[in-house]
Amino acid sequence: MAVRMRLWAGRLLDVGEARTAFGRALLRERYRALQRQIPLLYAIVLVNFMGLHFASGEPTGALIQPVSLLALFGVVRLVYWLRMRGRALAPEQILVELKRTLFLAALLSVAFSYSAISLYGQLPADGRPLVILFASLAAVGCAYGLTSFPAAARLPLLLFAVPFALRLVASGHPAHAGVGISLLLITAMILRLVHLHNESFVQLVWSRSEVETERERAQRAEQAALAEKARVRQVADTDPLTGLANRRAFIAELEARLGSLAPAPAFALALLDLDGFKPINDTFGHAAGDALLIEVAQRLRQKAGPRALAARIGGDEFALILPCANEAAVLRAGERVCTALEQPYSVDGREFGVSACCGLTLLTPGVGDVAMALSQVDAALYAGKLSGRGRVALFTPAIAAATRRRIAIERAMRDPNVGREFHLAYQPVYDLESGALRALEALARWNHPTLGAISPSEFIPITEQINVIEQVSDGLLARACAEATHWPAAVRLSFNLSAIQLCSASSAARLLAIAAEHGVEARRLQFEVTETAMLADFGSARLNLERLRAAGARIVLDDFGAGFASISYLREIVFDAIKLDGALIAAASASEAGERLLKGVLGLCASLGVPCVAEHIESASQLELLRALKCRDGQGYALSPPLPADEARKLAAAKLVPFASGRGRGRSQAA
Repeated sequence: MAVRMRLWAGRLLDVGEARTAFGRALLRERYRALQRQIPLLYAIVLVNFMGLHFASGEPTGALIQPVSLLALFGVVRLVYWLRMRGRALAPEQILVELKRTLFLAALLSVAFSYSAISLYGQLPADGRPLVILFASLAAVGCAYGLTSFPAAARLPLLLFAVPFALRLVASGHPAHAGVGISLLLITAMILRLVHLHNESFVQLVWSRSEVETERERAQRAEQAALAEKARVRQVADTDPLTGLANRRAFIAELEARLGSLAPAPAFALALLDLDGFKPINDTFGHAAGDALLIEVAQRLRQKAGPRALAARIGGDEFALILPCANEAAVLRAGERVCTALEQPYSVDGREFGVSACCGLTLLTPGVGDVAMALSQVDAALYAGKLSGRGRVALFTPAIAAATRRRIAIERAMRDPNVGREFHLAYQPVYDLESGALRALEALARWNHPTLGAISPSEFIPITEQINVIEQVSDGLLARACAEATHWPAAVRLSFNLSAIQLCSASSAARLLAIAAEHGVEARRLQFEVTETAMLADFGSARLNLERLRAAGARIVLDDFGAGFASISYLREIVFDAIKLDGALIAAASASEAGERLLKGVLGLCASLGVPCVAEHIESASQLELLRALKCRDGQGYALSPPLPADEARKLAAAKLVPFASGRGRGRSQAA
């Protein structure tokens, strides 16, 4: 029984809990309601104190003192709750505040009850109805003011209304006793109303809490989805190796900037291609290549700056969007980046060197499109590559004109009848000591009806790019072989091979078959290859060259000394001759240092037992210098320019050119 009473009392006086989300929500709602209601409750209390005062007429000092104290206390609490209105508290603080409110509600209810009962007994019969009125109003009003906090709302009814009603029932006055019974019944019904109101209040808070919980859950789910979307987008927009933006993100950013309608400053687009990366990647493996690319990306981030976008858009191709206001700033930025990329790289204890060629274009937001921008920067990069390794080129009207010409050449090259427009010229290669004609080098010439004369330096790279170099070259070799049948057997046909021809699996067999078809023995063929051509696929190139040499053809390393010459090829492949680039010859005739360098190269070749052929001999002084340095063979305008087929046939028939006097062509005629 005692246990049940304690449980009933506990439920009756329960103030709530702050452990669960719903409990905390219920505390907050009760407290917000009390902040609005309790000031009115204390106003009711004060009004009733005033009513009791007037009802008592001339109260004695014993009654005035407690009533005055209660009134003063009510004023203090009224001010307190007015100051607390709108102030948010933590659930734990609210719990403390509710417990304090419960205690004060009990204290005030007992004090009211004592005052009302005492006053009822002391007043004359005509004053007692007023006490009944104000006491009943006070009890009901206080209960109503605390309905959002049922534990406190029950106290004015149980500790004030019930004792006062019982006093009325026991008064012996029939009317007052009836009022007391009515007050008891009303109190019971109000207690029921408080209970029902509390159920509705709790249900409302529960519904709101569920809605809030669902809203928070939905918000968390939305935030998680947004975070996942951002993560997926980050992954989709990021190059996994370098951490730079990838091609997709780069194009999107470029498109956004070019499509912007808001006023914005000009910006630069840079396209960078690494020179020397492929041999490192092929020789030392992908791990070394990847490490080098990561270091390249770090340098790009540092040099481009925080306002730039750096992206990796291909294997060893990078792009930048840079804030640059004018062409001078664009060029400085490009030079700064290329200089940084040229510094040595240390990977796994090895030091590597690469450089970058950079194409640049200055763009204006809202002008042009992505295709135009990429076309411009690609044209600038192409121009930079043509100008040399590690160069920076800015898109200009001249580059635009060159690009249009290149496109026109490409279009013309795709014409199925283009082969009819090609012809061959033949430049002699002489023994510099005896004047004997050793070979005639076949050189392609193209006169287009509308584009005019197109040099090999223009059309050969294009034929390689559009993958028609083999059919063009095979057709030219067939013509050259047909012409070579009119030469003495001692005069060789020298023919240049491209990178694609060198790296094709069936290249050697096809070249030998063309020569055989026209009756030219392999021993009369001399194939010239460059270091650059062999870089594309060294293994395939070496295999084809070995097959050609095994068949009897001679192999000549062309343009040795142009750019970054590598001695490793001299060790890996057996060459029958080495052609020295014209830059070495020009430098030798211009300075002593150049002459010493040429002498050293000739000595290197002599130590390998490989004869040298000097290219681009342009003057008699160069010729005499080469003869003095014991260079065996040579060719150039000082000896003879490229000749038409009929003149080459006459020259070949003569076989010998004396070097006593005059220019090369005059000597060939005299011989």
